[in-house]
Amino acid sequence: MCAECGKTTAPVDGALGLNPRETFTWGVARRVAYAGAISAFAGAEEVLEQLADIRISSSHIDRLSQEHGARIEQIGQAEQEAWLAPVDPVRETPEPDVACERQVLQADATCVLTVAGEEHKSVNCATVFDLESRGRSGQRPFIANRLYSAGAYDMAEFGPRLAALAWRGGMRRAEQTAFIADGARCLWKWAEGNLPEGTVFIQDFWHVCEHLSHLAQNLEPNHWHERFARWKAALRAGEIDTILAELRAEHNTRRGSPRQEIREQITYLESGRHRMDYARYERAGWPIGSGAIEGTCKHLVKERFGVTGAQWRRANIPQILALRVAIFNQDWERYWEVNDAA
Repeated sequence: MCAECGKTTAPVDGALGLNPRETFTWGVARRVAYAGAISAFAGAEEVLEQLADIRISSSHIDRLSQEHGARIEQIGQAEQEAWLAPVDPVRETPEPDVACERQVLQADATCVLTVAGEEHKSVNCATVFDLESRGRSGQRPFIANRLYSAGAYDMAEFGPRLAALAWRGGMRRAEQTAFIADGARCLWKWAEGNLPEGTVFIQDFWHVCEHLSHLAQNLEPNHWHERFARWKAALRAGEIDTILAELRAEHNTRRGSPRQEIREQITYLESGRHRMDYARYERAGWPIGSGAIEGTCKHLVKERFGVTGAQWRRANIPQILALRVAIFNQDWERYWEVNDAA
């Protein structure tokens, strides 16, 4: 202990990344937080002991993961502000991580199971990539290079993250951007108010097909496959007026709940028809499905937050989510390069 200041921290502690009253070095904390980000805390305890000879309780893994998740979240927010700042000839604009000629931006939401007394928490996710980065290995499609964002927030808070992701993903230099999502009104409202003029808006083809499939089954339970197949082919061919004409005619002959359901689906198709010109999108080479973002929701969120028996406090979700986004974006090492404790 220093006689003048009363501190017990040795100079070497700072070099090792050892905070006052802390028993873990920066390197250990990095490994612990990584383990906590990719697996349940109880499983991370065993993995760390077996693979890194680090003996630490699951409660300590939880605490360190939350602590460094909050730190990385703060860094991410500062970087987000830099991306969202207006272009200024005096200020150097950040270089995009993805060079896009034709940019694809997709967004969706999933849900995390929370503890009793707290409503399940919605997590918004987004991914961005260059159209040319798509490929296929055998029957399995892949995207060679893309970026991710996620947040346990409503659109008022997630919108800026989505915009920052688009800029980081090369939107300022892209010749054209396509935005793909399902029918969520909040996503389309954000996209139409924030994306550049000329952005191609594409409503997920398979989500529309799901609506038509349910309607066909309810109208004609024994022979719905034929009707749905006809509607699906017309939809993909850009003949949505054909479907609408058939539904309007049938609406006049039905009564009760079937008539109401037909009215609802007519409204759904009419409100989104400017995002359903699938024949034109495919001719231009754009994807018509949101498989990339559905996979993001599964792998980025569900694989960690949806493990068997997991129930989360809503306040703890953002920190672990920040760790996972850093890993998925290959930012992990960069966020640990500077020892903030030193």
